[in-house]
Amino acid sequence: MKFQVLDSDYIRENNSPVIRLFGKDDDGASVCCLVPGFEPYFYVRPTSTNNLSELTQILQETFSEIKRVEQVEKFEPVGYQATKTQMLKVITHDPQNVPEIRDDVLELPGIEDVYETDILFRNRYLIDNGIHGMKWVQAQVNPAERHGFNCDKVVRSEQVHELEHIGNAELKHLAFDIECLPLDGGMPVPEKSPIIMISLSFQPEFSGISSLVLVGRDFGDGIEGIESLNNEVNVLERFFEILRTYDPDVITGYNINDFDIPYIVDRVKKLESEGTHIDTSCGRDGRKLDYRKIGIRTNISIPGRIVLDSLPIIRQQFSLKRYNLQTVSKELLGKEKIDVNPDQMEEYWHDNGDKIFKFVEYARRDSDLAIELVKKLRLLDKYIALAQISGSVPQEILEGGQTSMVENLFLREFKMSGYVLPPRPNDELVYKRNQESEGLKGGEVLEPKKGLLEDVVVLDYKSLYPTIMMAHNLCYTTVVDKYRPEGKTIVPPSGGEFVREDVFKGIVPSILENLLNRRTETKKLMKSAQNDDEYRVYDATQQALKILLNSFYGYSGYTRARLYSLSLANAVTSFGRDNILKTRTIVEKDIGYVILRDGTVYLQGEVDGNEIEGTKVALSVVYGDTDSVFVQCISDSALNLDDLEQIGDRIAVIVSESLPNPMELEFESAAKRALFIAKKRYALWMFERSGQDWDEGIKVKGMETVRRDWCELTSRTLNSVLELILKEGDVDQAVEYVRETVDRIRNIDVVNDSEIIDDLTLTRLYSKSMGSYKNKQPHVTVIEKMKKRTGIAPSIGERIPFVIVAGKDLFVNRAEDPEHVRQNNIPIDVDYYIKKQILPPVKRILEVFGVDNTSLDYDSKQKGLFEFSPASEREKEGKLNKKKDSSGTSSNGLGTKSQSSLFDF
Repeated sequence: MKFQVLDSDYIRENNSPVIRLFGKDDDGASVCCLVPGFEPYFYVRPTSTNNLSELTQILQETFSEIKRVEQVEKFEPVGYQATKTQMLKVITHDPQNVPEIRDDVLELPGIEDVYETDILFRNRYLIDNGIHGMKWVQAQVNPAERHGFNCDKVVRSEQVHELEHIGNAELKHLAFDIECLPLDGGMPVPEKSPIIMISLSFQPEFSGISSLVLVGRDFGDGIEGIESLNNEVNVLERFFEILRTYDPDVITGYNINDFDIPYIVDRVKKLESEGTHIDTSCGRDGRKLDYRKIGIRTNISIPGRIVLDSLPIIRQQFSLKRYNLQTVSKELLGKEKIDVNPDQMEEYWHDNGDKIFKFVEYARRDSDLAIELVKKLRLLDKYIALAQISGSVPQEILEGGQTSMVENLFLREFKMSGYVLPPRPNDELVYKRNQESEGLKGGEVLEPKKGLLEDVVVLDYKSLYPTIMMAHNLCYTTVVDKYRPEGKTIVPPSGGEFVREDVFKGIVPSILENLLNRRTETKKLMKSAQNDDEYRVYDATQQALKILLNSFYGYSGYTRARLYSLSLANAVTSFGRDNILKTRTIVEKDIGYVILRDGTVYLQGEVDGNEIEGTKVALSVVYGDTDSVFVQCISDSALNLDDLEQIGDRIAVIVSESLPNPMELEFESAAKRALFIAKKRYALWMFERSGQDWDEGIKVKGMETVRRDWCELTSRTLNSVLELILKEGDVDQAVEYVRETVDRIRNIDVVNDSEIIDDLTLTRLYSKSMGSYKNKQPHVTVIEKMKKRTGIAPSIGERIPFVIVAGKDLFVNRAEDPEHVRQNNIPIDVDYYIKKQILPPVKRILEVFGVDNTSLDYDSKQKGLFEFSPASEREKEGKLNKKKDSSGTSSNGLGTKSQSSLFDF
């Protein structure tokens, strides 16, 4: 049998562990493959190798949990070692025996350390057998007992091995959403509020339908897509029956981890306490639905299936003002959510006319949108690729993040190279590491040349930190510690020593080299993809490879990592800092300037004759940040985008030749105008090569255009100001735009200009219960007011919208629900929005050009008192000295006329 592995765990049979591999076969059937015979184990390092036989006997006599002990040779996890160390491999009867005895084993005399004592048993099996999550495997199988399983095939196999097979099985997706009745308009709670409807959406279809709403009241029969089930118990029973019958591979929804699933579980418990039994089995092994709270996170595991809550993924991947389903659907799908307010639900539920039908469609739309988010945004693709590369199963990646993936890769590679890994650190060790990590230095950030500049090429180091680790053989296994190799070592600018690659190639550089080569090859395959599906598989794979490539440096300095090395982390960044400073020297001192002649870029020594023919272009590094270098090209002649690309490519080649392999500098983009305000704060009118054409856009770093703690009007004002400055080259027009915006706020009319309330709305995340906030905050004030007025409070995890209204009370007390403000025509605190929201970020941009707040804070009703010309005032002060071309008109180098006075700063 051949099948794709979706999930894995283990059970016990006859007091022995049995691995279970869940997946899909070639025919689309769901599979559970039982694999007996794999044994749990860990490693012990003795203080001396002289008494291994005696220590073996002591271990076996002391611990009944130990099945046997074997003598092995392994490398320790950190430090260069010429030879392996003798260790003991301790095999136990049960996976639980490992954590049960590890601390007591460590206390025995003669034991120096223990290794690999906290690896999940299913991961231990996958690693030792070279099997990866979401990869295809082959098994010689025999039928097994299907009783209790909710999958098409249950088989048993003594041996399973991985196959080289591209492509994914067709997965079944089921999205669902529950509706609870908020009694008396209050917030629904499982102890009191019944589940009245559950909507489900299917891809592919279930029994010929793509969506279904289970309704817990008499609704009449024969209505397509609606099942009338009379009461809540019937709704819940039917829901779980459909789960088992449809047998989805992926269960999804919006906020199902923190709301829908816990609510169903708690509601069923409440009903069962009253004497009603509901079969909630939905795992492919027949396991009942349940959840676990770990801090503020809720983990859901349904064996054999992938549980994908799209809310946390969308929060991670998309920057939005709010993350309720209504906003997300509108922003990302261009679709509206049907609106039924919570305080209307009781009325709609008890209606027998149009309102109940609207309520049902409201429920249906929620699950339809949930499945559409997953499918159209392809939210699962990246996690499938990450599983295939790292070896983890998808659920572990969804719950565990990058650390679990990196450690899975380490466990596989260290095992193949004969190394052991330490367990995760305890709190005491983490505290010690946190104290040490204050000495970790980051990347180099050069002081920018402030102001507005023309013709800047942006050069990027390709995968900087990974290639530094490869180029200089930086690894936990190459650190010079107890053992010193013969010959020279690699000494980073930060200090410490690492062995050279010709002595021993580190495991981390080997992993990174493999990932980088695979990404390069995958990107080539993308170009020759036969269809859209194949292209998307390759694209998800190269994105996953990029994520993993960039995870290893951060992991080295992560204080909760199994492998932690401050000297390694510092070595990486020190080489990076040294590198960017050397690049500046090469560009400004070694190259200095180039000559453009007949479409070719020449260096100084490459031009024949005494007379310089062609266009001379001086080079100046105007900014640098970690892995990017910004070079201004200064010339008396206009430069086009092709010129800038050629110059950028030539610089990149010269710098790359000075770098050790595989480090490489490459041309990324050209900025016709670039505005630098401070370190890590800039905006570019950027052009990127796309085939024979150029893609244009404005790139912003470190400014308020994308920050969620500013109102929409702030973001839009800043975007417009940047567009006017960067694209039009017109500061005066930017100033006038700000003045008009300020004037609109000063003279706001909430009734006639109600849309401005949306523009002025702020949002903050409601991340914990109201009583958990130490200090009062504006969004908590709004929640309190909403609950007092309606009895309903938003759910934890939502972003709460609010505006600041006029009054003499404290700022935090003047936060108000935008809808309440709109309906009741409550005056807005215009001074707050002008002086705290609009002007501060605008000022940081415009003060570069000599503009101050007094010229921006404009009120048309008092025009007679303050009227003046911003441009003429600045010219009087000598702050804008215009540089003109031979025609007397400013030129922006793009074939259009504008104010090049802006480029003198």
